[in-house]
Amino acid sequence: MTKKSPLIISVLLLTLIGVFFIAISSLSEASSTIGDQFFFLKKQLTWIPISLVTYFIASKIDLEIITKYVTPTYLFSLLLLVLVFVPQLGTTTLGASRWINLGFISFQPSEIYKLTSIIFFAYMFSQEKYRHTKNLIIYLSPALILIILEPNLSTAILITAIIFSLFYLSGGNILAIFTISTFAVLMGIILIVTSPYRQARLQTLLNPQDEQSISYHSQQITIAIASGGLFGKGFANSDQKYKFLPKLSTDSILAVIGEETGFIGITIIIYLYLVLIFYLLKIGRLIKDQYQSLIIVGIACWIAYQALINIFAVASLIPLTGIPLPFISYGGSSLMALYAAIGLVKNIEKNNQSLLYSNSDTQQKNNSHRHSSDTSPSLHRSTKKGQDD
Repeated sequence: MTKKSPLIISVLLLTLIGVFFIAISSLSEASSTIGDQFFFLKKQLTWIPISLVTYFIASKIDLEIITKYVTPTYLFSLLLLVLVFVPQLGTTTLGASRWINLGFISFQPSEIYKLTSIIFFAYMFSQEKYRHTKNLIIYLSPALILIILEPNLSTAILITAIIFSLFYLSGGNILAIFTISTFAVLMGIILIVTSPYRQARLQTLLNPQDEQSISYHSQQITIAIASGGLFGKGFANSDQKYKFLPKLSTDSILAVIGEETGFIGITIIIYLYLVLIFYLLKIGRLIKDQYQSLIIVGIACWIAYQALINIFAVASLIPLTGIPLPFISYGGSSLMALYAAIGLVKNIEKNNQSLLYSNSDTQQKNNSHRHSSDTSPSLHRSTKKGQDD
């Protein structure tokens, strides 16, 4: 039986929304900073076909090949994290070394690491003999240290949350998770206290009326969201995008969407994320192979946590972080990695098609049988209770 999957539809809709709002929100920023008002749009449109190619490859590649090379691929992604610090190869922007520039293309290795880490730790945690706290610390710590040194604390926190979720869901020791999380929080506090720009971001959250530039940006984001009201001001009618909002096409794109489409527009976007995430969790639960199941659940956590961080930052519930909104924010590395992840999910879904659809058909038959046999729902519950007693 053929079923229609909401996977691709949700992803394409989110991507199209992103392209549309990058087009109308970045014109003034691109014109004033680069001299080409369509710069961000053209770059994003270049990355979309590349992302579709990564989706196609990930959806077609033999899963046994991915498993065979899971460790070399993970180590290669670690090497890429090291290469951002190599002069002439790594690119430093605003004091952060997060990109590798190959001349014809530049990309962010931490985005690639998100996917390779999910695959690697899903493989490790699916085997009881490797599912130990020691392995978690040994294999995850080097990447986190490198990402923090970029510096990119928010991405390090995001990756930690994803991998810890996989460890817990695979049956990992919850006491170990609590202990490591406590230590991680203490380290995070130390990193914030010893970093002036992180202190400034925290101060902005605690004292939003401060006149510092970071506080100013948070205030402008709040103004944009609030002024959108229920239905928004209409497409391309945002006032805040003209030299008020920072990083229009990345961090603040949701604020522009909120100002122009209102509460309704943001609700639609959240709904699309929920459809995608719950579908991923559903098939992750149905698949019997723990390795494949953990990969899908890890990708669901990635999209969910990243979306929440961006939404919470725009809502001023947490400091501004620089974490992009999945599939919507400008950024080729993020889009390419996410499309590769969705391609991998499609691959796993295709390889488990008979299992997924037979489970769905069985559930429908059981529901139909229950509906036809129950002349009175209250009588059925009462009878069941009597049998239990």
